[in-house]
Amino acid sequence: MTLTSPNQPCHEQVIQLSDALEVYFKNKFPSPITRTDLLPINEPYIQSWEAYNTTNAFELLTTCYPQLYFPIDEGINKTQPYIDAVLKGKMQGTTGSNRLGLTNPESIKIKLHKSIAGSVPILFVSDSQDFEKIVQCLVHKNNPVAIPQSMGALLVNGVVNWDRLHTLQKGWEQTNSVETWSHEFSKNVLPVPGLYKDKVIVLSTKPYSNVAADTLNLTEDEWLIHSLLIRLEHECTHLYTLKRYGCASNNLHDELIADYIGISKALGKYSKEWMLAFMGLEAYPNYRKGARLENYVNNALLSAEDFKQLTAVIKSAIETISHFDIELGVINSEADQLCRVDALCATDLLEIASVEGLNVLIQKYNELYAALLNS
Repeated sequence: MTLTSPNQPCHEQVIQLSDALEVYFKNKFPSPITRTDLLPINEPYIQSWEAYNTTNAFELLTTCYPQLYFPIDEGINKTQPYIDAVLKGKMQGTTGSNRLGLTNPESIKIKLHKSIAGSVPILFVSDSQDFEKIVQCLVHKNNPVAIPQSMGALLVNGVVNWDRLHTLQKGWEQTNSVETWSHEFSKNVLPVPGLYKDKVIVLSTKPYSNVAADTLNLTEDEWLIHSLLIRLEHECTHLYTLKRYGCASNNLHDELIADYIGISKALGKYSKEWMLAFMGLEAYPNYRKGARLENYVNNALLSAEDFKQLTAVIKSAIETISHFDIELGVINSEADQLCRVDALCATDLLEIASVEGLNVLIQKYNELYAALLNS
């Protein structure tokens, strides 16, 4: 394929991709499953979060998610107490202590945030070790899976909220005496995950992508403020693509889109220098080992040559996105933001990185914006 030259965007660079890279770069975003709407519809679970008292955040979270009562321990998810609490909602014996072993649970804060994809609960975790344990708990079933230092946020998609499920059961049983709850659950609750499962964003407050403030010529305080806002907008973009396309995958296409919005909202414009630093490509063609880019290719079985070509594609894509942002200017409305995201989702990463990438993105953006205005 023909890429824009990573060093000179106006020039061409022809590279031949391996089968592994062709598979990796295949667009994971299918046709949209919902229409773009300037008034995002909240899922049913949001009603519970609107009513919750979030003053004591960790206590509330343990009421909702009993796995927070269990320590991080290899294979603990296979023990009977864990199965009873987390899979069956039997809460006996799970109260009264911080068995997850958090260092500073009282510092955890919860906010219901209105995003471009509707409202979503945000968990702010200031202690980096506590953040790792919560990720291990909610995503890895309390197993001690290594969490990369460059990871500082995640969107948890579909964690069972046993507080709400028990409330649903209690309310139903008060007015129904003929059917059983198990029949009601199978028939009318299980098919609607939003009734009993949460989507939750967990944010740490550490430097974004494990990049130091002085790398970006910022003070520590400035960088921590920017980092938190980038993370928030980044994860809300993942939430949007999940609800719009049914997809929020661990892929560089997704990450470049989410970081584009995160940087643009935090800084007021896109910065390719920041983006390159986040991916460990600030000294391209050299790659900074241990950078965030590795988090999204570990399962792709890429050779050393594949990885070299991948970094060339990513560098070119970042250049194109930078020109795309310059062409459109500052994000000035929700409609503008949604159409930028949709244009990037509709264009696969190889096409974004190609010499025609900018023209393709602008054309798709204009078509989407015109369609949105006429809807």
